[in-house]
Amino acid sequence: MRTLWIEGSPKGEQSLSSAMAAAYLDAAPGVFGTVERLCVWDDDMLRFGRDAAIAKFAPLFGEQVTEAQGQTWQRVLAEIERVRGFDRVVLSSPMWNWHVPHALKAWIDIIVQPLASFTVTADGVHVGTLGEGKPLQLILTRSSAYDGRHPELVDFQRPYLEYVFGMLGYHVAETLIAEPTTRWTPDERAAMRDDAIEMVRRVGASLT
Repeated sequence: MRTLWIEGSPKGEQSLSSAMAAAYLDAAPGVFGTVERLCVWDDDMLRFGRDAAIAKFAPLFGEQVTEAQGQTWQRVLAEIERVRGFDRVVLSSPMWNWHVPHALKAWIDIIVQPLASFTVTADGVHVGTLGEGKPLQLILTRSSAYDGRHPELVDFQRPYLEYVFGMLGYHVAETLIAEPTTRWTPDERAAMRDDAIEMVRRVGASLT
């Protein structure tokens, strides 16, 4: 059993979403097996830039690509196949400006590719080929409350992540959320953190 942990926060040990994911994974080591931690903020992360974009569309337009462009595209395909090799996926992320951090979005832009990770039927239906029904758990934090207490707030984080990974063919479990994480005293922040970590630990332990 191999589990991929996609870490969306750059804060490392100071990140609540990362701490929650670690507690969730630690609660059931027999379920998750070998865990590989992928921080999307690492300096050596592949970025989907000009060369990849040109190489992606060249076959559709009958255009030639340079050697560098072809090599970049092969790196994109290799990342997709690497992700395909995992049995489970856990994704942790904070909310940034009502959405996901830009580094997480950049990584998603690498693995979401027509023909390589999804197809489109003659009727225009998108069919994921990457997830193959494998389980995926989202663990999210948000500084404000998006549970109906403030209907003026719009959540683009959870719907986007649930949609894109569901479209890729993963079985997306019920999303685990800590909100609101903004608390005004150290004691309140500590209590909120403890409650959030205990919540995900219970869910993780229930998988055994």
